[in-house]
Amino acid sequence: MWNSACRLSSADTTRFLLVGGLCYIIDVGTLILLHGVLHMPLAAATSLAFVTVLAVNFSLNRSFVFRSGAMTGPAFAKYLALVALNYCATVATVTGLTALGLAYVAAKTTSTIINAVANYGAFRWWVFRSPATRKPRSPGRSEPVREP
Repeated sequence: MWNSACRLSSADTTRFLLVGGLCYIIDVGTLILLHGVLHMPLAAATSLAFVTVLAVNFSLNRSFVFRSGAMTGPAFAKYLALVALNYCATVATVTGLTALGLAYVAAKTTSTIINAVANYGAFRWWVFRSPATRKPRSPGRSEPVREP
């Protein structure tokens, strides 16, 4: 339990939340502009707003949040796979909750929170995991014993 609490208060978690907040502002601001002001259909406006923040989100999470040494190409491919899942979840959540009577900005906020929780783990342990964080093992060799 204590380890979990420490992880939640770690510097990368704080940076993740800051980047997420910035991306949320860009995402929702674009959605409000496109749907609320320009009257673009909700699904199209949601999609465009979602795509708008992809480059910013990837770049800031890779360089600022997780300070990843992972190769950009493979990390970006993993990121795009996660984006595809996030895209489907975002459109389904926003349009579904809106159809149930929730305001589109509240529906977008709900979608963002759900995706953020899932993304933190996926980013940290899969997408931006640096090769140095993996501990290669040689066959037949045991792990070194650390004395307290």
